[in-house]
Parts: sequence; C-alpha cells; structure tokens
Amino acid sequence: MKKTGIYLHFPFCRRRCFYCHFFKLAYDGPLASRYVGALVREIERKKNLQTAIGTVYIGGGSPSLLSPAELGKILEAIHRCFAVDRLAETTLEANPEDLSGPQLRFYRRAGINRLSIGVQSFRTEDLLFLKRTHTAAESEKAIARALDSGYENVNADLMIGLPGQTLSSIDRNVSMLRRLSVPHVSVYLLEGVARGKKENDDSRDHMLYHHARRRLDESGYRQYEVSNFSRKGARCRHNLTYWQDGSYIGIGVSASGYGQGVDYRNRTGLAGYLDRLEGGKMPATARRRIDPQIRRIITGLRLTDGIPAALFADFSDPLRFLLENGLLIRKRGNIAVPQEKTLLLNEILGYFLPG
Repeated sequence: MKKTGIYLHFPFCRRRCFYCHFFKLAYDGPLASRYVGALVREIERKKNLQTAIGTVYIGGGSPSLLSPAELGKILEAIHRCFAVDRLAETTLEANPEDLSGPQLRFYRRAGINRLSIGVQSFRTEDLLFLKRTHTAAESEKAIARALDSGYENVNADLMIGLPGQTLSSIDRNVSMLRRLSVPHVSVYLLEGVARGKKENDDSRDHMLYHHARRRLDESGYRQYEVSNFSRKGARCRHNLTYWQDGSYIGIGVSASGYGQGVDYRNRTGLAGYLDRLEGGKMPATARRRIDPQIRRIITGLRLTDGIPAALFADFSDPLRFLLENGLLIRKRGNIAVPQEKTLLLNEILGYFLPG
C-alpha cells in the first residue's frame, strides 16, 4: 500500500533570498511562535489515524530557525495525529550556519533522519552574489559535522547559472561534494528574472547544467529526476511521492497537497492563514481536479526512468511527433525525456496539456 507524505512549510528566514519563489517572511520570533501554534491546529484538524505516513518534509523558508521546543511540538502533533511509519523518512531543510553539534544531536533525538542543506555553492563570489549568510567554509563544516554525527542521508543544494560561474567553478563544486561524500545533490538553475538575464544567456545556462550533470555522473551521482542526483540508496523518498503521483498532505501557509484526485493549496497570506486556523477553520482556498492521466504525465516525465507507455494511449499523435524528433525516447517499456533534453521539459509537456 502506498503511503502518504506530509509537507510542512515554515516561511521564516533570516534574509529573504531574491531567487527563492516560495512564500517567505523575515524572521520574527513571537510571530514564528504564533505560527507554530497554527501549524499544530492545522495538523489536529486534519487528524486521521488511518492515514499511513511514509515521509515528512519540513521546508521553507528556513526551518532550521525553529527552536527545539517548537520543532518538538510540530513533530509530536504529526505523530499523535497520523500513523507515521517507524521507518519514515523525515527531512528538515537547514542553513549551514545553523548546524551546530548540539543542534544536530537534537534533530537526531527528535526523529529527523534526513537533512537538506542550502549550500548553493562553495565559491565565495557566488555566495556574495546570492547574499547568503554563510561562507563556503561553514558549508563544508556543516556537511562534515552532519555526516560525522550519524546522518547517512544528506542533501546539498547547488545553484547553476550564476554570474561569473564557469565550467571550472562547477568542477570545484562537484569535487568538494565528492570529497565530502555527500549522498544526494539537488541542482537548480537561477531563473533569468532573478538576475536580469539576457536572452542569449540560456545557452550558457544549459551548458553549465549539462556539464554539472556529467561531472556528477562521473562522481557516482546518478540523475533520477530533472534536478536531483543521488548515490545508491539515497534518493529522496518524499520528492518521489510527488513524481510518482502519490498523495501528500500540505501543512502551513501556501503549502500544497494532493489526494483523491484533487490538488489543493493553503492560503498564501500569513494573516489570513492565522485568522482561519485560530478561528477554527481550515486554511485551504484553491482546489482543482486535473485529469489523472495528464497529471501522471506531467509529474512522471520529470523522472529519468520515465513512465509506462500505456499512459500515452490517448496521445498517440503528440507522442509519435516527440519520439520522431528525439524529444522523448522509449526506455525499458517506459517513455522518458532524454537527459540531454531535460531542460526542454516544459515545452515537451505543452503537447499534453489542454489547449
């Protein structure tokens, strides 16, 4: 039986990164504490002890700003209100500068067994451009400290397409990941609007992305999704829930969820979210039902292994066109996007969306 995931959003950050498109706010201690209370109320309102939970992902924002007491309240509520598997993957997103020895020990005691660390780059110039509050040395120490403390599943985020970034700087980043033995890597392109991108920058970004992809593969990281690479046994089970069309519960302001064929999203304004939860109401506002076949194609083509060819039964003409032009391939009974065409995914998906 497929298990359900939980995504919980903590929107507060020390600094609001200009390149991040998730709902975020400058950190305010009392407001964050009030927000945690609302999160617990939402968890309790969605309580269902018949729902088996296989993954929990606490993202943001910067959830590593949560105090031990606040994180403890959240995790206690989740375990009290749902049937959380004893082997559930429980991920926390963290800033490198927050991962002290005592903090890591607390996370392990609390049940966090996977960390996703916002490294972005080991190059000082990149971190200055991104206005990150950590240094390259802090990232190295945080990763080493996490692995030394017993974490077997650690992800490092990398950003591609930064000004001044070269093939050599990509090589240095990958070499550092390999030297540190990071099990999982997520690679994201800096979108043009975030840096005043010129039209001819696309080819440079694509070159950097594919160079990173090849270097990661040479270093033992196998790409399994557009942005994700892992060593053996380290794939992110929570994100696979999204791409394999599993159900997941969204908790928190702007959080999305999916179940019983319906996608939903919570309120995006913090004031409205707090008011509804504190007033005893549910926070979801936007709901939509997408054709299950189309949804499976949209999510599944992100995976390098692709999805069963049978899912394209109603799309014989676009499928034939895309196969003939090398934008899709047959792969062990599945239909997949060739790795060299990964960055054309949105254009490929357009052939399957309603006009």
